[in-house]
Amino acid sequence: MNARSSILAFSICLALNSWALAQAPTPEPARIEALVRKLGSSSYAQREEARRELQAIGTPALDQVRKLSKSTDAEISRRVAELIRGFEEQLLTKQVLAPKEVHLKLKDASVQQAVAELANISGYPIQLQGDLTKVTNKKITLDTGKISFWQAFDQLCTQAGLMERVDQASLAQGVADTNRVLGGRGGIRRIQQFPPPYPGLTGPIIVTNRNDEKSMVSHAGAVRTELRISRDAAAKELSLLFILSVEPRLQNSAVVGSPVLEKILDERSQKLSVALEHPKANVKTPLHADEMMDMPIPMMSQPGRRVAQIRVKEGPDAARQLNELTGKLALQVDLQNELLARIDNLLSAAGKSATGANGGTMKVNSITKRPSGEVEVQVSIDNMSPNPFGGNIIVNGNGGVIIRGNVVINGGGMVIGPNGVRINGTGNNGDLPDLLDAKGQKFRVANLLNDSFNFVNGSTTRNATIVFAPNPGQVEPRELVLLGTRNYTISVPFRFEKIQIP
Repeated sequence: MNARSSILAFSICLALNSWALAQAPTPEPARIEALVRKLGSSSYAQREEARRELQAIGTPALDQVRKLSKSTDAEISRRVAELIRGFEEQLLTKQVLAPKEVHLKLKDASVQQAVAELANISGYPIQLQGDLTKVTNKKITLDTGKISFWQAFDQLCTQAGLMERVDQASLAQGVADTNRVLGGRGGIRRIQQFPPPYPGLTGPIIVTNRNDEKSMVSHAGAVRTELRISRDAAAKELSLLFILSVEPRLQNSAVVGSPVLEKILDERSQKLSVALEHPKANVKTPLHADEMMDMPIPMMSQPGRRVAQIRVKEGPDAARQLNELTGKLALQVDLQNELLARIDNLLSAAGKSATGANGGTMKVNSITKRPSGEVEVQVSIDNMSPNPFGGNIIVNGNGGVIIRGNVVINGGGMVIGPNGVRINGTGNNGDLPDLLDAKGQKFRVANLLNDSFNFVNGSTTRNATIVFAPNPGQVEPRELVLLGTRNYTISVPFRFEKIQIP
């Protein structure tokens, strides 16, 4: 596991349930300082004890830890930096999962009026669809108090006999079949997806008549998790299907990986275990060079994916109820206009680099201040520029290209060769850094030279020479900052109790 993955895992562990948990009172600064000093102990046990105690204190210790971050001890500085990153990620997760709060007050409202009122006070698009003859004459009287949007949504749906519409057939097929690799001895030829992509997490919220279906839901601020259970009697397994709904403000959301179950108990308080699944290739005889194989591959990150499934083994006797089910799901979201990297003291920063919030680096190769006041900066940006093809193309270093859908390249020339893909042209200036002065004011871009973009084996490199010109009254340049979309993974907790099994 690399350092970035370690920090991300550490951050997610800190973030779990942070949106709902009250922090303990901040200990005395002297106590935090003593724990920070112990991070430099020669004893591994003492270092770990100090780290765990600081981690348990959480974000209330952040300001004090920041003050102590410039230690002369390199090991203390490194461990403190990791703690600070974790605390900052915890605060960010809490911010992302903070729900939109609404107060829905209805008196003798029709179902159509009730849905329209929730859409109005939340600012979220909600559409009423389907055969609504059963709810035509219903009148809704409801005063939710100030609660989260999804809690108000579920209270309204319960009274009105509604539910969020989800294409169950697509969900069932998508979980069962996922993607399939078709290939032979000559290598992978193409990737097929069966069925079409999952219903997206973004877009209007669709509600329809509930009929006899019951919803089992868990709320985690801006995210709502619905659980559906089915039984495979022959295999003595239960299939748990989790369907996530997110507030529309969370852009480009997608469930990644499989659910993590922390506790699953049946009505006899017996612990159930996860059933391991290993995809198998549909190959009965050795392949010839021109023959194909058909192999399902696990669900990875897909734009708009909103479901995750896991199978659990039943005990000797079939369970009738799950008394308790807790765990977490990983959700990727795009945070817009985030600070990805910064390099200070720019005029003396030639050769310096900064690590980005998403990983990757931004490096100043050279910098020249011209007599006119213009500033020429040669910059390299590695693994912080977005994939220009989106998620629909895979390129390998041998020149192989796998396309899952349509690909559109705007501007510049494109070359696909032994070293992957190279795009030459004017590029997108919005993906390049800004030059700020000591007052935080931007310089304007006067010219963009030698702009090139390389994309090889999923790794991106952007090289450009940018000529910045001062605006009237602008002071000395101070820093180079790169703003953009940050792909962020949060841990969404869920908890269900007293679940009847069909």
